Amino acid sequence: MGVAMRRYRGNPKAPDIDVLARHYLSRGLSKLPEVAKHIADVGDVEKMGMWQLLKLAKALGVDADEVIRATEVEEREQLDYSSKYPGFRGELEFDWTVALLGQSVTRKGRVLYQHTPDWEYFDLHKNAPYTGWDSSSYRIEMQAVPVEDWDGEGKPIPGTPYWVSLEDITQNDVLPNEVWEAVIDAIDAKCKVEDIERRATSKARLAKLMPKSRKRH
Repeated sequence: MGVAMRRYRGNPKAPDIDVLARHYLSRGLSKLPEVAKHIADVGDVEKMGMWQLLKLAKALGVDADEVIRATEVEEREQLDYSSKYPGFRGELEFDWTVALLGQSVTRKGRVLYQHTPDWEYFDLHKNAPYTGWDSSSYRIEMQAVPVEDWDGEGKPIPGTPYWVSLEDITQNDVLPNEVWEAVIDAIDAKCKVEDIERRATSKARLAKLMPKSRKRH
């Protein structure tokens, strides 16, 4: 996609080993089926301190070190896969009004994106439901409208529009973070619609492959 704003789940700075260990242990334990018998709300596992997690691991009868190692490998594979095969690729068009020194003009804008959501989606490469590593990258473009000629009344005759990439606008502090949160929300909503279509297509394809039952006379 060229130069694009990238956003990943979690802090991009490398945390110390204790923070990583707690992260992997909490993630690993929260996925175990038996944890629901010990914790009323499984979501609380990720809020626990290291000592509480070790006690929970002991109660579950699992080796904490093994859970940490297995979760680390799983998340690394998840990150690598989603980097190579983002859950969704596409574009989102919108109207863009620019005001400058009392003058304003509305142009078409679009977001070119690669997006892997934090929810389960139908993965086209695995041809099955999958939950990837939550991450997004996108580029903002505006449609330029050149003047090809002028008519007899001196009015401009527009030429063929083309897209111009606006790299700097996605840099931190240019626009408030709420703008990019709205962008991600809009992308996420578009991907949910696409996911519904993917699942429907897959279901229809499977239905065609299933042998039709014969009625007995």
